[in-house]
Amino acid sequence: MNNKEYVLLFIISFVAFYSVLSILSPITNMGGGTGTIGGTVGGQANTCGGSIKLSFFPDSIELGARMSAIVSGLENCNGKVVFIRQQINNDLQLQCSCIVSTGNGCGCSFSVPTNACLYNNYYAQADMDGNGDYNGAGETSVVTASISNCPLV
Repeated sequence: MNNKEYVLLFIISFVAFYSVLSILSPITNMGGGTGTIGGTVGGQANTCGGSIKLSFFPDSIELGARMSAIVSGLENCNGKVVFIRQQINNDLQLQCSCIVSTGNGCGCSFSVPTNACLYNNYYAQADMDGNGDYNGAGETSVVTASISNCPLV
């Protein structure tokens, strides 16, 4: 294995470890809160907030290779699920998902689909306010992935 493969394996292992850890750890409310994910401090609820950001590792991806989606920019969002979707025409196809376990982000990986040269917009979506949609401020981020080996047309 070359260094790039070791780094990718480390990132995938790190993400898997924290995903499993978040599933096994109970969500608790410290200090008598109202059931808000993130608990309370001094009687004040720590609600999920921030502005979701999506990035990829590696920066330039080849068709069929694995890439890692890295989500950051969240605050107090433990237990929230983040979905990574690829835009295909007017539809958003799920590629992977992760559970926020550090309060501010998570990551997952997937194989770059063969249609990624035509459809390279990816969305990270988290229902931070818990209202059932991704229309709130900071709940959706879109990134255009850089695909390195697209055939010339």
